[in-house]
Amino acid sequence: MTHIDPSSAGSTSTALITGATSGIGLEMARQLAARKVELVLVARRAAELEKLKRQLEVAHGVTVTTLVADLSVAGAAAGVFEEVRRRGITVDWLINNAGVGLYGEHAELDPATVASMLQLNIVSVCDLSHRFGAEMRGRRSGRILNIASTAAYQPAPYFAAYGASKAFVLNFSEALAKELEDFGVTVSCLSPGPTQTAFFDGVDAKGISVGYFEARDDAAAVAGMGIDLMLRGGLSQIVGTRNYLRAFSARIAPRSVVAGFSKRFLGATHTH
Repeated sequence: MTHIDPSSAGSTSTALITGATSGIGLEMARQLAARKVELVLVARRAAELEKLKRQLEVAHGVTVTTLVADLSVAGAAAGVFEEVRRRGITVDWLINNAGVGLYGEHAELDPATVASMLQLNIVSVCDLSHRFGAEMRGRRSGRILNIASTAAYQPAPYFAAYGASKAFVLNFSEALAKELEDFGVTVSCLSPGPTQTAFFDGVDAKGISVGYFEARDDAAAVAGMGIDLMLRGGLSQIVGTRNYLRAFSARIAPRSVVAGFSKRFLGATHTH
């Protein structure tokens, strides 16, 4: 695919970002607005969306459309797509950033909470990629960026369902990229490691971040890497050398060894 210079993206491009009011999604919204990209921002909290909309429009003179939606609810992704169509907006770049983690022994977790996480991390990503991807395929133009995690590269005890959901995102993205590459559409997947976002708020309280998640990447830097990956049409990328080496070692070591290593560190302070 032809590389696009981010500085020449222009105001004719429109990017839809899910999970746009915090963490990596927020930083992507800021960076794309600075490049004069029009935005459709999707998140659950209306007040935060409207505040961000005003900030970006005033600072950068771009058009920002906000959609309040909880993508952990069945049917929400379809609702976002239909609302975008109703407003006559063409989405050139789809960024599936929204996601959530869940820590604990799987047998002890609330089933409804697990189902909600899987709806957000898997089903909504798949649904939005299908709906907007079909439009891009028809236009023979478009870009999709999905956010996975280094948790996709190994079994993650105490993050079992979360890690598996990110493994889905990684494999789904790389397969979809090959399906759409002949139609002028790129699909990219970014796999961050521990990042300075609200993701770890609950995890820190359980103490497992000590020693294992002590080094966290800056959310703005991670967002920049994701935007660059999308604009150059790259297939997938792990953020940072440390995370790459960790993921690579997980692929060459016996899976039983990797699973045991993960259990040791992710469950270091877990008590029954």
